[in-house]
Amino acid sequence: MLFQSLDRSGKHLKTVRSEISVHSVLDRSTALVRCDYRSDMRSDPIAHWQVYAERGAMSHLLTRANANPARSRRPRRPHDLSSLHFAVGGERFRPCLEDVLQFLVLDCGVDRCDGWRTVVEDGRERWRRRQLGSIVRDIPSEAAGILRDLGWTVQPPEDPGMPENPRTLRQW
Repeated sequence: MLFQSLDRSGKHLKTVRSEISVHSVLDRSTALVRCDYRSDMRSDPIAHWQVYAERGAMSHLLTRANANPARSRRPRRPHDLSSLHFAVGGERFRPCLEDVLQFLVLDCGVDRCDGWRTVVEDGRERWRRRQLGSIVRDIPSEAAGILRDLGWTVQPPEDPGMPENPRTLRQW
């Protein structure tokens, strides 16, 4: 699932929400794992993994943690591992579909076709290049400084247009 809109410049597409989930053929109603990205997330990391599995020791820890009256949030399913949100790099450095596909092939033994790795790596490279372009648009002075350090000649425009957007680097 993927939702897009225009970025703050109005010139480029921006993903505002995506969900990559893996389901078992034995129980299609509940995901095994899910990688969510929601640009408007306020209480949880905007990019995070959720794991739908249980383990006694972790459930015990969650029970104790949720019994603490000082805890600021109360999950709907306090004993479920899926109530945890594992942060994975925020708006610009989050995983892509190709990362999930390679995980499924290498770690879970999912079937694959000849040449799968090249297709996955090519897709991952395209994704990361797009993200690089997005972060350069967010903070062009940082990119210019690094290019100058590498010996490039970089001149700022007379009218830099929009102000920099370091918010993407600060969000959880």
